[in-house]
Amino acid sequence: MKHFLNFFKYSLFLSLVVAMVSCGGDDDGDEEDTTLADQAELLVQGTATVSSAKLDGNDGDIDWAGFTITFSGNQDGGSYTTNATGNQLLVWPASGTWAFGNDTGTVVTRDNDTDMAFSVGATSLELTFDVDTSGSGRVLVVDGTWVFKFDF
Repeated sequence: MKHFLNFFKYSLFLSLVVAMVSCGGDDDGDEEDTTLADQAELLVQGTATVSSAKLDGNDGDIDWAGFTITFSGNQDGGSYTTNATGNQLLVWPASGTWAFGNDTGTVVTRDNDTDMAFSVGATSLELTFDVDTSGSGRVLVVDGTWVFKFDF
């Protein structure tokens, strides 16, 4: 009888342990949506002012002082507006659309064809993308990899 009681106690204990281990967190697939929603909320928090703009690691020929961008929308995408003028328009349109280019919120696709690596925080935004204007007859060299850093 003593062995039966010990076996019963150990079985009960083991059952409780298995039940507790199998009770994981709620995994209903909302993590991905939450991540995109959080990223979008940071992106649309206000007007971002450029702190640096580099073409292939260099300052390039375009003056970006005072350049701003404002995003609106949500995790499903939205629109943007810039105060781009003159030669800046070779790299950034005055306005357009954006959407997340992947499910992790690390790529933003601008105007359905420009994928930009994307990093945003409470006070900063960084966008990295390639420009290829071959055949456009432009005067300034704008082709290459652009890295824009913004402050909110």
